[in-house]
Amino acid sequence: MELKVHDTIKNQTSKFAIQELDYYLNKLLGMKVSENTEADLTLEVVYQADANDHFTLSLNKGKGKLTANSDVALLIGIYRLFSELGVVYTRPGRENEYLPELSYQTWQNLALELDETASYKHRGVCIEGADSFENVRDFIAWLPKIGMNSFFIQFENPYSFFKRWYEHEFNPYSPKEPFNNEIAQKMSDQIDQELTLRGLVHHRVGHGWTGEVLGYSSKYGWESGLTLPPEKKPYVAQLNGKRELFETAPILTSLDFANPEVGEIMVEKIVDYAKKRPDVDYLHVWLSDARNNICECEKCQQELVADQYIRILNLLDERLSAEGLSTKICFLLYHELLFAPQKEKLKDPKRFTLMFAPITRTFEMSYADVDYEHGIPAPKPYVRNQITLPNSLEENLAYLFEWQKSFTGDSFVYDYPLGRAHYGDLGYMKISRVIYRDIKYLSKLHLNGYISCQELRAGFPHNFPNYVMGQMLWNKEQTYEVLKERYFKALYGEKWANVVAYLEKLSSYSSCDHFNAIGDRADHELAARYAVAANLAEEFVSVIEEALPQVVGMQNQNWRKLAYHREYVVKLADALHLLANGQTRAAQNKWRDVLNFIRNNEQAFQAELDVYRVIEVAKNYAGFKL
Repeated sequence: MELKVHDTIKNQTSKFAIQELDYYLNKLLGMKVSENTEADLTLEVVYQADANDHFTLSLNKGKGKLTANSDVALLIGIYRLFSELGVVYTRPGRENEYLPELSYQTWQNLALELDETASYKHRGVCIEGADSFENVRDFIAWLPKIGMNSFFIQFENPYSFFKRWYEHEFNPYSPKEPFNNEIAQKMSDQIDQELTLRGLVHHRVGHGWTGEVLGYSSKYGWESGLTLPPEKKPYVAQLNGKRELFETAPILTSLDFANPEVGEIMVEKIVDYAKKRPDVDYLHVWLSDARNNICECEKCQQELVADQYIRILNLLDERLSAEGLSTKICFLLYHELLFAPQKEKLKDPKRFTLMFAPITRTFEMSYADVDYEHGIPAPKPYVRNQITLPNSLEENLAYLFEWQKSFTGDSFVYDYPLGRAHYGDLGYMKISRVIYRDIKYLSKLHLNGYISCQELRAGFPHNFPNYVMGQMLWNKEQTYEVLKERYFKALYGEKWANVVAYLEKLSSYSSCDHFNAIGDRADHELAARYAVAANLAEEFVSVIEEALPQVVGMQNQNWRKLAYHREYVVKLADALHLLANGQTRAAQNKWRDVLNFIRNNEQAFQAELDVYRVIEVAKNYAGFKL
């Protein structure tokens, strides 16, 4: 049994798409694929720049044509074909895919007409947390399977994220593994190949350009403990009469943008990078990753940092154009840059993509819940080095709408549901529904997509939040209940509804915001809810014990992950109960039990829970100590 395929494109992605076609046909139907111009199936790409990804697939009795408008859309079309046949891509990694039992007659009798255009142009994820090479590779492979088209590698390479994993920061139970610059660069090069192979849109860098001006490489991320050379002091922001690295970290240090040399050096660095990296589609040009550190010299005090930023971006556009470079530039609405410019405008809007980053927003509600007619306040006036970032969606959106008065070009939201807040959602169901409702509403905010700044190891106990994210960015008209049934039925089998009911209760008795430092640490009503969550997890053990002998393979593994998660919830909910009850010392003792538990078990559940990151968030935001 053979399927003859005619590849009219003949590039890396089309060849890879045929390999994927062969893999799934063989797994599902025992079929093989061969290339032949007298084909049963023809693959074609008619490229359309700056258009939302689109494909058409026509099959009748296993014969037909797949046409796409981009390489990644072609690959998405292949995966959508197998979704129609019942495959569910539940988590990163082939071992986590639900493959139904089919017969060859299924293919012979197949009549399928798909004509699909992505609801949004930008559909991706940005790397965070502590990651192995395999974590990143498998996540990238998963992206087009769930409808996504983009991956964003912060900094020059993923050194910071690899280092956290291979040196096992925050986990003394795991010995350090060999790691250095050379290893990181080799892994980074391989990751770039994985992106190219799939035709994924490549985003890069972000924070780090301010450090580059001072002679520090962006690859080292949030490194600190450094001393500024005297010759670099004129470039650094003046704070309280001094010019030093902010908290000894280049990435946190703002610059003196009134000094004309600063802009020139920064633009030169960025253009040089763009020339060396034509594979980067969207180059992110951000300022420092700290707030209330803006230069206080006399000249800088005369204008907003956003006006200085826009002037540098316009200069960058001129230099890129002079070099004949078409690289898109993403500019950032974040920290002081939430405050829109008062004087300057981007001269060539087509070069730029606006990125709205409401990092301190609540995840207890969605953009869809906002009263847009009466609830949006006027943006607060800017007071240099005295800003407080907003938690409310209304205030965050006020800043976005102010920027949109002067920029109406391409844009997306850079959001954080799986960056910190998800650790507070013990069932991952509340955050899933917020993601669903947020994405459905994005077009009404005049935003053309979503990139999630998040841990890649965010599957504890399931990866439904990311699944919903990808599915909705591809088709925002999908129904939440349909997505939920398809996903969890594949993940857990016949008793999926019992699991979902349990997970939804866990979510309702926990708080995304509390774990993410929004609201008082002491909250007696929330403390009572955490106690209920712990009891729910205690009682669910009987359901798990009954289900495990009845499931095999991938589903059996997911019930085992659920069993581990159940123990984690009991311990963490107990600690959070005490914390919210104001019993800080007792809460810390319980938190030590959580630390011991997750550190000891990290290797067994490495892909599901980012132990480094949950510890970092717990100590920096939730209120626990390391």
